[in-house]
Amino acid sequence: MRTSVLAALASCAFVGSAQSQQPVTSFPVQLVDGDKKTDADWKLLGGEEVTKPWNICVLFPHLKDSYWVAANYGVAAEIHRAGSAMTLYEAGGYTNLSTQLSQMDNCIAQKFDGIILGAISADGVGPLVKKATDAGIPVIDFVNGVKEPSVSGHALVSFYDLAYQTGKYIVEQSGGKSTVVGFFPGPQGAGWSDDAVRGFNDAINESKVEIAVTRRGDTGLNVQLDMINNALQTYDKLNWLVGVDIAAQAAAVAVRNANLGGKVSVAAFDIIPPVYDDIAAGATKASPTDFTVLQGRLAVDMVLRVLQGQKLLAKRAGPKPQMVTADTIKSVSKTDMFAPAGYKVEFSVEATKK
Repeated sequence: MRTSVLAALASCAFVGSAQSQQPVTSFPVQLVDGDKKTDADWKLLGGEEVTKPWNICVLFPHLKDSYWVAANYGVAAEIHRAGSAMTLYEAGGYTNLSTQLSQMDNCIAQKFDGIILGAISADGVGPLVKKATDAGIPVIDFVNGVKEPSVSGHALVSFYDLAYQTGKYIVEQSGGKSTVVGFFPGPQGAGWSDDAVRGFNDAINESKVEIAVTRRGDTGLNVQLDMINNALQTYDKLNWLVGVDIAAQAAAVAVRNANLGGKVSVAAFDIIPPVYDDIAAGATKASPTDFTVLQGRLAVDMVLRVLQGQKLLAKRAGPKPQMVTADTIKSVSKTDMFAPAGYKVEFSVEATKK
């Protein structure tokens, strides 16, 4: 069991950097226009196509888990490849909207060329997104979702779609039998989490899968573990524990500690290395992957294309998700999902382009 944030990041806290890894130049995506999704290949800008040492402000909700470490890796790797510069700010958690708003306001005041925004609140960041775009600073909505229409692009995979995939997987696994779920989708008000709630509920609608308890809270490991332990003690007929990546990581620990293996199954609706390892070990059944590293590369490419005056293939795009199970795990690229072993979070990258 990993008992702290530091432990959760231990595998990433060494001396590697995104700059030293093999470059990626293209990958499959889904272009999204309303309800229409189109498969395409997204080709990243070549270094020679980036004509200025653009300076990008990157805003994350936190760096408390390996999901956002992977996001940092993907962003930093592409910044290095393009010869651009970045400064990363993290707000410390989903309860700290005011911190993120202050950080974003500072980025606008410092006149960064562009902003990549992993929003704490899809609605709460709206006025500052508008302030940035009115000032000529493009904003790319990254991972979490932003509702302000002036945003310049969306580099993300819908958490509605991810949680829908997980819900359908559990419906299939239930075989038409009554199945009871404890659901731990993350913090109330975070756009991605609210989308996941809708997606999972839509997937299990008109099936015999029912949610007995939903608990919302910050994505800290200990927060999720406390909620899950409480649910297991209160609801004795649970067949599944389902949630965001950290919740699934905590759920596997809780099931093992309560000697409920074989009675209570675990699934996630997005993946981090501990969940991947739990799937490989049989402690967790499944999770779709949103290819977090590729999302980071995509966000950088989007903001650079806007700054270079190019038209995006689509205003909204994201890597095509894939379900990871014991049967498929060996066919999914870890380097497209996770930061490599030895990676150290990069808060600042200096431009190499003159």
